[in-house]
Amino acid sequence: MGQQLQFVRLNTSLKGLVQRAITQFNRYIDIDPGEYHWVIIEDPETIARTLEVLSSDMPEEDLAQVVTRLPYLILLFQKTHETPGIPVEPTLGFLSILNHAGMVTILRQCSDRHRLGTMFNLDPEVWNPLIFMLAGIPDLDRCESDPNAEQCSFF
Repeated sequence: MGQQLQFVRLNTSLKGLVQRAITQFNRYIDIDPGEYHWVIIEDPETIARTLEVLSSDMPEEDLAQVVTRLPYLILLFQKTHETPGIPVEPTLGFLSILNHAGMVTILRQCSDRHRLGTMFNLDPEVWNPLIFMLAGIPDLDRCESDPNAEQCSFF
């Protein structure tokens, strides 16, 4: 069995990357982009609290192991007066920017309709969570690191 992948943070501005991804999302959306709201979470404590709410949407055992090693959580909310539905083409546009930056994402639908909005100061009567993504860059060289290397010293 291969070693488990570890994930690392971006080597660029997350805010800048996400803004480019949102611009791409808005380019493909066929309704007012103001009908959607993105929540980006980097803080590990906030991610942990949010994943407690999202745990029912992540039943796979393997997924639960990977989730704890991904450093970013992204949520997409939609206004409740719109018919709920994941905007496929805009979401693929958003993902294309993240993937082009080397990010790997796990995408799932949200079933919670009350707690998530409140956690992020969004009125649950106005905003419903649609999807969430866990993301990070795979650290492919981590498994090669040897703290006892005889030919090399790290300082």
